[in-house]
Amino acid sequence: MDAPAILVVEDTELLRKIYTDRLNQDGYETVGAADGLEALAVLRSRTVDLILLDLIMPKMSGLEVIDTVKKDPRTKNIPILILSNLGQESDIELGLGMGAVDYLIKNEAKPADVSEKIRITLDLMGSRMVQSDSFKLAVKDREADADRFIEHQGLIRRFWCPACEIELNLELLPKSDKPGWYDAHLICPMCDKEF
Repeated sequence: MDAPAILVVEDTELLRKIYTDRLNQDGYETVGAADGLEALAVLRSRTVDLILLDLIMPKMSGLEVIDTVKKDPRTKNIPILILSNLGQESDIELGLGMGAVDYLIKNEAKPADVSEKIRITLDLMGSRMVQSDSFKLAVKDREADADRFIEHQGLIRRFWCPACEIELNLELLPKSDKPGWYDAHLICPMCDKEF
């Protein structure tokens, strides 16, 4: 069985390194992010089992990350542990109300405490979150309704990413309320931009 993957979102590089080093030592696979935007980029490119999330960060706050993660069907089931400073009680309450599962106070929690809280959370959540399978399909240009779709969507470069110059994929995400049905969107396999 693969080691659980933890996304550590912390803007202070030293703290991020301390947490990731301890979690790696305890058998977790870790990936770090210095801010909320970087965290969302990581979540578009790989699956994680838990997010350890700072609240006060540049570019995008932890609360904005929680909001985005919980609205996305691909990430909404990932448990989020808030990592905060004393004096952020109202933000902690708001984060818990938005879907975070628990919190840790930075100046009170040692790296070993953080690792133990993650272990307990993953055990309570069933060890590893069951992720819905998504599918990425290649789209054949100039077949069936391709021209009509391109015109309707206003795609400038047909089925090509304007930034990466590679063909787009059609990503299918299972609908939890309708087995066999999918939400679909075009996505660049290189930069993960959606069209």
